[in-house]
Amino acid sequence: MRSTTAKDLYNLMVRANWGFSSTMSRSRGFGGKAQQLDRKCATKAVKKTLFNDSVISISSTYVEIVDAGNRLRGITSFFGLMGLVPTLVGMGAFLYVLFLYNERLPLVVYVFIWLAVFTFVFIAAPCLNTLLRWDMFRKTHYPMRFNRRDRKVYAWSQDMGVVTMNWDDIQFYTSQSTASEDRRGLARDEIRGYVRDRAGNMLYHLVFFKYQGRKNMQGALEIWELVRRYMEEPDGHIQAYQVDQRLLDLDGKRESFIHSLIQATQVLADSRAVQLIFAPMVMWAGTGRIIAKWTCRVPRWPEWVEEKCRVDPNDPYVRNRHTERPLTAKEILWPLFCYLLGWAEVLAILYFCFRGYF
Repeated sequence: MRSTTAKDLYNLMVRANWGFSSTMSRSRGFGGKAQQLDRKCATKAVKKTLFNDSVISISSTYVEIVDAGNRLRGITSFFGLMGLVPTLVGMGAFLYVLFLYNERLPLVVYVFIWLAVFTFVFIAAPCLNTLLRWDMFRKTHYPMRFNRRDRKVYAWSQDMGVVTMNWDDIQFYTSQSTASEDRRGLARDEIRGYVRDRAGNMLYHLVFFKYQGRKNMQGALEIWELVRRYMEEPDGHIQAYQVDQRLLDLDGKRESFIHSLIQATQVLADSRAVQLIFAPMVMWAGTGRIIAKWTCRVPRWPEWVEEKCRVDPNDPYVRNRHTERPLTAKEILWPLFCYLLGWAEVLAILYFCFRGYF
């Protein structure tokens, strides 16, 4: 039987379970700037609750939220694809030379090629596998349901299936990076929560809400306050129903092409000027997201969860992708324009860089 360390390494490096998983629940620390959140008290910094591209569906029974990593989904895997292609070409060339000209190779070259092969097998391959599997060949997203009727939270994990938590047992807190972590590229603004057993051992520890954009922690707090009011206040479901923002197009389906581009444009910033200037990054984020979404399976809630979260057919406060208004031409054309412009700029750069070789 493998040790815990071996299992954790396998979970992280081979299966790439860096989200809500058993390994991350045990290893996630409380570093940086942390502040406890009170479920019973309103958040003073929040004047208005918002979806902020996090809510999938709403009813009087439950609100369904997407996992914190959804907005950046596909970016890491696209890095992996960019590294995989030249690496495979290089390894193919090395092996071709090694086996075709084996007897004529100097000893130094022979040793160098085998060193490159071992480096690929033991270093490059695990790293590329982690990058690729970060968002590919798994679930399209990992939703959470906050049930106000039985005060339970049902959350999809990466390696434990569907996990059930008591809302009143979750200790929520804000987690922000220090100035030192910001300088090292480890910036974070997120709301986490954890559950301990009776002996004080950590059962679950995960990131519940996160917002990538200009608002950072303010955006995460707006989502938190929405869920807090939904679970704690008598008219919380009505307040959530009345929020004037779009729901995510993820209710029981794979994200569509245009919705993937909409999310990709919002990864960079909330400013259209920035989205236009950095159109190649929109292309990168959009392509990675589309590939990741179409190589993954749509999560299906088990029957026992659906039974616990059964919605009254006459519920007047139901919102999901079927009740949302259609996308306007402006909402469709802008992300599509940024995406195509990004591809045009990248292809033009590649042409001018390599035109002498053709």
